[in-house]
Amino acid sequence: MSAKRAVVAGLLFVLIGTMSVTAQVAQIYAACEGKSTLSQYDYVTGVETTLYNTTGHPDDLVLNSLGQLIYSVPTQGTVNLFDPTTGINTVLATNIGGARDLIITPDGNNLMIAKNASPASIYEYNFSSGTTTIFFPKTKGITSMNGLSFDVYGNFYAVANRTEILQLNPQTAAIVNTLVLETGKAGGADGLTYDSYTNSLWTTHDSNTLGDGLVQIPVQASGFVSTSPGFSFYPINNMGGLDGIKSDGSGNLYIGAIWTAPVYNIPTNTLLYNPVVKGADGVALVPDTYGAQRSNKTTVPQSARDAAQNP
Repeated sequence: MSAKRAVVAGLLFVLIGTMSVTAQVAQIYAACEGKSTLSQYDYVTGVETTLYNTTGHPDDLVLNSLGQLIYSVPTQGTVNLFDPTTGINTVLATNIGGARDLIITPDGNNLMIAKNASPASIYEYNFSSGTTTIFFPKTKGITSMNGLSFDVYGNFYAVANRTEILQLNPQTAAIVNTLVLETGKAGGADGLTYDSYTNSLWTTHDSNTLGDGLVQIPVQASGFVSTSPGFSFYPINNMGGLDGIKSDGSGNLYIGAIWTAPVYNIPTNTLLYNPVVKGADGVALVPDTYGAQRSNKTTVPQSARDAAQNP
C-alpha cells in the first residue's frame, strides 16, 4: 500500500469508527421467494410478520402511492396487487412468463415489467386501462432482463444480460447508451435502484468477475456520467444471492439477499444490519417508518472510499 493510500485508508477507518450514525432505518416489505410469502420486517425489533401467502414464488416488489404492494410471480406469469390494509390480493396482469423486476413510471400512470427471458423484454402495464403492451421487444444480443429504474431526471435504465446497464428512451424504448460492467455469459448484476443521496444508480451483483457486492453508477441529466468505466464496485464478502435493492435517500440501501435482508450504509461502507429473512428477494420500504436524521453528519469522500477498497 502506498503511503498516500495508507493515510487515506486510515482516515476512512477513523471516520467510520467515530461517526455517529443515528438515522432511523426503515421497515421493509419483502417478497420472499422460497417461502411464497409477502412479509414485513422491523430491523429494530427483529420481528418478521407474514402478510400474505402468495400463489407461486414472488420475485420483485414495489409500492404505489397508496402504499399497496405490487409484486411479480415469474412462475405464474402474473403481476399482482396486495393491499396490506384490507388484506385483499388482486391480479393485475397475466401471461407474462418470467415477469421479474418492476418499476412505476415517474408520473404514476404505468408499471414497467422486466420479462427475464424467452424472450427478454419489457412490458408496460397501464393502471387506468388495465392493459399490458410490449414496451421493449425481443432484441438481438439481449438474452435476459432484470432490474429497472428511473433516475431523478426521468432517464430509464434496465439491467440486460446481467452484464450491462441499458439507458432506454422512456418514450420510444430506443437504446440511448450502454454501460458494460463485465463481459461473458455469466454476469452477476441483478436489482437496480436510484439513490438521491449519491445521485447514482446502484445495482446488486452476485459472483462472476466482480464478485459479491454493490455497483455504484453516477448519473446526470443526460444519463450516465461516464461509460469508461463509469462505475465503482464495493464488495460484500461471503454473501451470495444479492438481488432486490431499494434506497431511502438518506445513505442506506436495503437489499434482498435470498437468505438475509441486509442494510448497507453508503457513507461508512458497512452493513448496519444483516438479519435472516428467508427467501427475501424484492424489497420495498414501509411508508412512514423512516425519516433520516443524522447527527454530526460526515460524508466520506468518494476518493477515500475508493482508496480504501483498492489498497
